[in-house]
Formats: sequence, structure tokens, C-alpha cells
Amino acid sequence: MPNWIRIEHNLVLESTDADPKGRFHPDLKWVKAPSHVVAGMVKQEDGSFVVPEPAPDNAAPPPDLPVFVPLTPPPTSILSKLAFMNRFTLEELGGIYTAARKSVMVEVFLDKLRLAEHVDVTDPQTIAGLQSLAGAGLLSEARLQEVLK
Repeated sequence: MPNWIRIEHNLVLESTDADPKGRFHPDLKWVKAPSHVVAGMVKQEDGSFVVPEPAPDNAAPPPDLPVFVPLTPPPTSILSKLAFMNRFTLEELGGIYTAARKSVMVEVFLDKLRLAEHVDVTDPQTIAGLQSLAGAGLLSEARLQEVLK
């Protein structure tokens, strides 16, 4: 079974058997690792991973060792494409897709949505695209603000 780890300063902070692509904030870097590698292990110079020896009760952690902080979910401004689409009613989506048959700009918005890995509702391009839908009468200003929340 595949295994991905998030590692900093040679310390494995997290591991998962599910492909992390698109599940976490893009700034978090994940790499494949052997299936036995889990959080808390340390990467050695030869590339192997070991469980560190327990420190004495009164020992301070090494100064270069990061403090483990559990991963928080990505900010709610970054959504999967499905989560973004679910912010629209079926009637709104029907209107948008119908308008795309006649309006190149609406079609461009939908094409960019299809190609995106995720949707960031704080991204200026996302906001501009939604504003163009509102300008075309496909969304009210109130609905535009709800979709952006």
C-alpha cells in the first residue's frame, strides 16, 4: 500500500496511505515513503528511517527539532471543485450552463473551473468570474457573497 509522509528537518511529522494531492494546502510538501514509515520517525543520512531513542525525562528537545503541531485542515477558502459547485443551487447551475452555450465568457469560467485543481474563493480570478456571472444576471449580488463565504 502506498505511503506518503510530510517531513521537516528529517522528522516525519505525518503519514497517510491516501494520496495527499489536493487534500491539503499546496504549501505542505508530501513525499512517498516505505509503508513502515510513520509519524515520529527520523530520517537518517543514509535515507533510512528509525524510531528515535526516548529522551531522558529531564532532557530538553534538540534546538533544531521542530515542535510537532497537528495538521489543521486547509483554510475554508480553498475548496474542491465539487465543494465549490455545491455552493450553487441546481437552478443556478442550470442557468450558468445554459448561458455558456451563448456566452464565451461564461464558457471560459466553466473551462477554467474544470482545469483547476481546487478553487480558492479569495482568488481575484474566482471573484472576477463570479462577478461576471452576477453581471450577466445569473447570480444576485447576495448569492455572489454567499458563494464566496
